[in-house]
Amino acid sequence: MTAGTAAAEAVGTAVVSCRDVVVEFGAARVLHGVSAEVRQGRVVGLVGESGSGKSTLAKAIVGMNRIASGELWIDGEEVSRASRSQRHRLYRKVQYVPQDPYSSLNPRRTIGQTLAEAIDPVGGTPRRHTERIAEALEAMWLDPSDARKYPHEFSGGQRQRIAIARALLVDPSLIVADEITSALDVSVQAEVIRVLQELKQDGERSMLFITHNLAVAQEVCDDVVVMLHGEIVENGPTERVFRSPESEYTQKLLDSVPGGPGFSL
Repeated sequence: MTAGTAAAEAVGTAVVSCRDVVVEFGAARVLHGVSAEVRQGRVVGLVGESGSGKSTLAKAIVGMNRIASGELWIDGEEVSRASRSQRHRLYRKVQYVPQDPYSSLNPRRTIGQTLAEAIDPVGGTPRRHTERIAEALEAMWLDPSDARKYPHEFSGGQRQRIAIARALLVDPSLIVADEITSALDVSVQAEVIRVLQELKQDGERSMLFITHNLAVAQEVCDDVVVMLHGEIVENGPTERVFRSPESEYTQKLLDSVPGGPGFSL
């Protein structure tokens, strides 16, 4: 058995696994040997204060930040050992939903065109994929006729749901949702959270959910990973971590939430 084979088997049911990942911006080291994984069917919350390294790790996982050292495994394949075409295939399995979906939706293309491109980046058109586009929009509580509209015709919450629909149409192994509720007001947040909860129900969807809002993490996530200064200070099942934190930093985060430790929505 080769080292590569043994390592791949060790990942097991993890759809994405980071091992000792280091990310540097110039001379500054931002991630300091981070190891974490998301297993099949789990929603993992990545929590911590602004500047803790959450988004840096998320963007490293989807290929937007270069990994200086360490390993990134996607569906049992190590990215750095893959060819350029293989890396493209692997990164397509990890779909990124940004905080501001408007910036990621082409204002000159209809929603139908955007969703068709997610299905088929080369030759996708709304006419060729009408049924799948309609199903994706209805799953996000939108009307199939919305495919003819442009991004500016939707509210922030609707655009966020469209961004989720686009990610799902790729049929990814993992969705990386980066602070997708932080720019929304409370009522609109609730809409997006309900969508995420519905996605969890089939037990097949895996997600890395980045947030600084612990109440939202408690509502959505099966497990949580707590970050501080580019390092992981605690991780485990959400209920255990929030009710009996082992890290002093985690305790401080919980203390900052109205109601204190053991809060509930």
